[in-house]
Amino acid sequence: MVQIVDKQAQARLDVSRRAAALFWEHGVAATSGDDIAAAAGLSTRTIWRYFRSKESCVEPLLAKSAERFLDSARRWPHELSLIEHLAAEAIAYPLSPQDIEDEIAALRIATLSGTDPALRTAYLMVHDEMERGLIPVIADRLGVPDDHLSARLYAATVTGAFRVIDEDVGHTVIVEGKPVSQDEAYALIDRAIKEATDGRIGGPVRR
Repeated sequence: MVQIVDKQAQARLDVSRRAAALFWEHGVAATSGDDIAAAAGLSTRTIWRYFRSKESCVEPLLAKSAERFLDSARRWPHELSLIEHLAAEAIAYPLSPQDIEDEIAALRIATLSGTDPALRTAYLMVHDEMERGLIPVIADRLGVPDDHLSARLYAATVTGAFRVIDEDVGHTVIVEGKPVSQDEAYALIDRAIKEATDGRIGGPVRR
């Protein structure tokens, strides 16, 4: 069963990459489900079995970046600040060439989502899942139960800060054509989270 699930997840990611490329090259409106199916080498029926709409096809690609941050947050030791942890993570879990390609594709979709409501919905759906995943991480750092109001509020705040930086970096890289290094992106995320939470999240846990 696990192999079947993994195979389907990989198939969905492959479709997602194809859809993102088509949306960027031809525009969302000019790309159909049939186009995505043809590019992925699948039947249109299979595409609709995997996804609820053509715009939702990009969700696995977007989720890959969000899940990477979420996985990193779950490994965040109490004794380290966020920027220290992210620096250590960059060494322990370096991005592969495919990861970098996927990050660029995700930034393109983030940029496109600013003017396409349906694509924006898919983009925000991914961040909603990220917010839910962050709640136990934030609760642990605050020393409160998962259902505590502060944990839920700060999870929403951290997710919002991450999304704003994602969009800002996307504009810089995709629209302005300026490079942003991984260290620079991490510094922006660290600053945004600290400012958005008044410093409650981002430093080491002292208790």
